[in-house]
Amino acid sequence: MRRAPEDPERLLRWYPSAWRDRYGGELVALLEDELDGARPTVGLRMSLALAGTRQRARSGGLTGDGGDPELRVRTGALVVLTGWTLVVFGGAAFAKVSEHFGDAQPASAQSLARGAFAAVVVLAVSGDLLVLAGAALALPATLRFLRSGGWSSVRRRVLWAAVAVVGLVAATFGLAKWAHQLTVHQRNGGDLAYSVAFLAWGVLAAVTLGLVTAAGTAIARRVSLERPVLRAEGALATVVGALATALTVATGLWWAGMARGAPWFLAGTRPGTHPSPVTVPLVFVEGCLVLASAVALYGAVRTARSVSAI
Repeated sequence: MRRAPEDPERLLRWYPSAWRDRYGGELVALLEDELDGARPTVGLRMSLALAGTRQRARSGGLTGDGGDPELRVRTGALVVLTGWTLVVFGGAAFAKVSEHFGDAQPASAQSLARGAFAAVVVLAVSGDLLVLAGAALALPATLRFLRSGGWSSVRRRVLWAAVAVVGLVAATFGLAKWAHQLTVHQRNGGDLAYSVAFLAWGVLAAVTLGLVTAAGTAIARRVSLERPVLRAEGALATVVGALATALTVATGLWWAGMARGAPWFLAGTRPGTHPSPVTVPLVFVEGCLVLASAVALYGAVRTARSVSAI
């Protein structure tokens, strides 16, 4: 049986609604003439998906230097927030990987690793405080938005994020209690059940952070901020983007220091052995942080370039 031709309007779902309202009719007419009742090819679908995604990014202030500078600053700050969310996720995994690293060697032999670890802690705390400062600046406008009926537009995302946070906290306490009963080798791949549980925790953490970021982004995009507040948010976002990059570098230096002085700690093998310092957990941690810093730095650069135009 021949399938019914697909409605060309469905192919435009990748484009933002404002663009569809203005140009959608013309593109639908063009598609109808080109398809002539046939179903769209995979190539056409991919082309429309890519073009629509680029248009969403442009209309949302993620790309291009035209349009409203306030939108670019707001979007850039949200991109930095997304990047810092990934930093928090990677940092949580790093804290687990580096747990008790100071016991692997005397302090005199770990100067690089200890210094880098201290830098990671300082940078992480500083970034968290700046993110909280940004949230505090936006709090009055957020409360006005919620009191004026905005809660209904973000309620579902906020509730899903809250449920995920509660689940993650419970899972973290359970996993930490289990980890304290295991040896370093068992925590670094020697116990299959724990490894699977740790991966499951990582997935849950990623989902939770994604839901929290989505909820925060949904609120931030709807809140109306005064220009002085928006400038301050842009300045904070720029600094946070730089901190994310510095934290990634510090984590890499810690890895290098431990690889030189105590590679057995990284692999969870017997002290004095010389296994490969390249392990799956550390590759995951550093890869996550590199991605996070790239995202945050991109948002910081866009924010810094646009904030002066407000």
